[in-house]
Amino acid sequence: MKTTFVLVACLAALAFVRGEGEPSYCRCANFVSSRHSEIMVLELPSVDVADCNAHNQCKNRCTTEIGEMTNDMDLWSTVDDVNVGQYFCTQLYDNFFFWIHNSYIHGYYELCGGPWEYTGQDSQQMLCCSGGTQQHCVTK
Repeated sequence: MKTTFVLVACLAALAFVRGEGEPSYCRCANFVSSRHSEIMVLELPSVDVADCNAHNQCKNRCTTEIGEMTNDMDLWSTVDDVNVGQYFCTQLYDNFFFWIHNSYIHGYYELCGGPWEYTGQDSQQMLCCSGGTQQHCVTK
């Protein structure tokens, strides 16, 4: 019984020490939903967070970064002389996604290697790409 207690205590101490020195980070990205998966369209620069428990801080900083870098997810606007939707279409084409039809872009964040979580942001318009070129979407 004492051996089990000592083993559990050692494992708990090791887990605590191991988590102390790891750097904290927060990743931000835009994804497009397909019928069977989520496809990362653009990973933005990571943002600083206090620690790996700072979910709200990570979400808020990613929400701000995504809004600033995509003009609040307006696919027909330009940021730094680049059309936002066309940039997404080019990124998708470069990764072998040649056609995207009537799809929204979503904002996500990831804290310290955890799961990607939704920021609550969606593109203002649907994205349609044909051969890497942004098109106006036609809905039925």
